[in-house]
Amino acid sequence: MEQVETAGVFNTVLEAGLRSVILLNEYYPTPIGFEEIVKLDYVLIYSEDFGGPNSLHPSVPNRKGELVVRRELVRDGLCLMKRFGLINVNCQKEGIYYSVTGDAEPFIKLMKSEYSLTLKHNAKWCVEQLNQSSFQYFNQFFMGIAF
Repeated sequence: MEQVETAGVFNTVLEAGLRSVILLNEYYPTPIGFEEIVKLDYVLIYSEDFGGPNSLHPSVPNRKGELVVRRELVRDGLCLMKRFGLINVNCQKEGIYYSVTGDAEPFIKLMKSEYSLTLKHNAKWCVEQLNQSSFQYFNQFFMGIAF
């Protein structure tokens, strides 16, 4: 029997970019800075750690350093999604901010896999937490991760 190779998409630039697009779409029209996107990407992946819904990825021990490693992956994912025309980059006096383009929502609606549905659900929960308490809710957890 011939073995079929599948392209890996987990923990890739593509996956990180798609998570960013879905998150930014949920938070639309407010743009989000890079540092916040990196933190929120971690929250989307390990949402159970933050009192949220089921995590996208399994819990692994000693993942505290992952937040630092994830920065490059998220940055490259944002660049990829910009090339695809799904993300705008807005340079402001306070920094660089990201938002979705009008093409993002129709694209997201096409995503129907179980992983995509869980990701959309987690992004909605994440934005609800942001709307209730800004980053204060998540920052208390990040203090425990970083120190």
